[in-house]
Amino acid sequence: MRSIHVVGLLLWRGGLLLVGAVAVYEIMRWLLRYLDLPAQLEVGVGLVLTGLALVLVSLILERVRDYRAEAHLRE
Repeated sequence: MRSIHVVGLLLWRGGLLLVGAVAVYEIMRWLLRYLDLPAQLEVGVGLVLTGLALVLVSLILERVRDYRAEAHLRE
């Protein structure tokens, strides 16, 4: 694959990720406003969701690294 195609693919995926993150953020803001929770609980929910997202990202990155290492061993 040519380098310009890789750059385009990365920009496309990055834009999709950004749109998804903004959509989740706006949905969570609306949901928290609708539920009328105390401020401490809103912060707690935000921290829990952020932690969950970080754990999922680290698991995905670890799996990608393992896959690349396994692919190198298979060759």
